[in-house]
Amino acid sequence: MMLAYPCSKIIVSRLAGTDLGLFDRPPNGTRALAQIAEDHLVEQIYAAALDASRWPGLLEAVADAIGAGNGVMTRLDSETALGESLPFRCDEAVLRTYAEYYHEKNVFTRVDDLSAWRRGWRPSVVSTADLMPVEDYYRSEYFNDFMRLQDAGATLHIRLELDETTSSAIAFGKPIRQGEFERWSFDAARRLQPHLIRAYRLTRSLVDALGPERDLAKAVEASNQAIFLVDGGCVVRHANPAAVRLLAADKGLTVLCGRLMARNSDSARRLESLVAEATSSDAAPTGGAMKLPLPGQRFPLAIRVAPIPRAQIPLFGYVPTALVCLTDLETEVRSPESELRALFGLTYAEAKVATAIFQGLTMREAAALLGVALNTVRFQLARVYEKTGATRQAELVKLMMRLSSTPA
Repeated sequence: MMLAYPCSKIIVSRLAGTDLGLFDRPPNGTRALAQIAEDHLVEQIYAAALDASRWPGLLEAVADAIGAGNGVMTRLDSETALGESLPFRCDEAVLRTYAEYYHEKNVFTRVDDLSAWRRGWRPSVVSTADLMPVEDYYRSEYFNDFMRLQDAGATLHIRLELDETTSSAIAFGKPIRQGEFERWSFDAARRLQPHLIRAYRLTRSLVDALGPERDLAKAVEASNQAIFLVDGGCVVRHANPAAVRLLAADKGLTVLCGRLMARNSDSARRLESLVAEATSSDAAPTGGAMKLPLPGQRFPLAIRVAPIPRAQIPLFGYVPTALVCLTDLETEVRSPESELRALFGLTYAEAKVATAIFQGLTMREAAALLGVALNTVRFQLARVYEKTGATRQAELVKLMMRLSSTPA
């Protein structure tokens, strides 16, 4: 995929009144300065390798250096032409039209024989003509209805990596009025390519090791609540042990072809809608809650879907992700007696009274259960309120719910 829209030419260097594109064939006496500019760009490449936030600016600098307008760095599945992208000097609305329709028309990612394509793939710098007959490109729906409207004609692609069927590359576009890329553009791109490949691989390895989603996954993994991390299509990106146990218990949810789904069709549509809301491109995505009725159970499964804040996920920007939390309302919750005694100094008898209240018993029922007088329960409950700071039963139950971290 290549995305572009009109932009003015940016002069990288201006020497003695002469415009000097970074890798243009320079006038006499300026070759050394052109080499200095190239060396500086290489330094920028390796700086971006260690700081992913520098990639958008770096890609613009590379575009200026090879005489391109704008474009996109992509990591796409060769079978679907969908994946991740980092556009530069592009409109988000353009990206949405690609994902919604034009990925199926992308002539640059269309592969008839995937095995042959993989065998022939090389980390090279290629032009439109290297990928397909130029006249076919200019006659295609992809060019006329997608590229032309963005004033994008000739293309130049710097291939970065092939992982199974997923390929990574940087695609540059040139405004139609400027014609084809010249030889010096390809020469410059080929000189930069080895540095870009090394920087890209280093950034990817750092993202895998240090990305904020990894920290989030660790926190989710440690939670005793059943939690899924899903993308906008309900594809499960992570499921913690509690979620795996809930799936195994067949509580009305399943994972089919990698997607989290409710077995009931109406509930499935509602879950998809909530996830779509939580992963939308709106400035303030929402989410929501729903119930999943379960045959043979008095209470339903409670599902809460919430957007994950837009952390700066490195390299390819924000990946819309939703947090899906599930609670089986019929599963008894462990009373945190030991925590109450350790944190607030409750006696054994006071903790037992607190547990009875936590389980929904009245003071009279608690007295009968514990085999003590009603006045004793009243006195002990007053001591519980005094020690914990709670002023009524609802506050005590809320406090104990927060302390209760594992199912019974």
